[in-house]
Amino acid sequence: MKKNLMFVIPMIAVAVLLFLLRATGMTAHIGLSVVGLVLLVAYAVTTKKSWKLPALEILQRVCYAVALITGVVLMNVHGVAAIAVVHRVSAVLFALLLIVTEAHKAIKK
Repeated sequence: MKKNLMFVIPMIAVAVLLFLLRATGMTAHIGLSVVGLVLLVAYAVTTKKSWKLPALEILQRVCYAVALITGVVLMNVHGVAAIAVVHRVSAVLFALLLIVTEAHKAIKK
């Protein structure tokens, strides 16, 4: 449970700040996405054997990766609405899956 709290609180904070792009600016957005990536990798390495819902855990990380990759593409390619839509949808899915998986872990404990 302690590992979950040490991950969930900072990751939710990072996710909220990532959704506030207009308030934080692009430089902070990029930095926060890297911080989120480091948090996800560290958490995955330390808790892989104790995943309660492996499919959702993997899907959550895939959504973050898709959001990260499409974000990098958006920095280089402007004016492609489909990429922007995929970026936003995957970011929202990541946030929802983060809440669902961590709430499930908290309830099952």
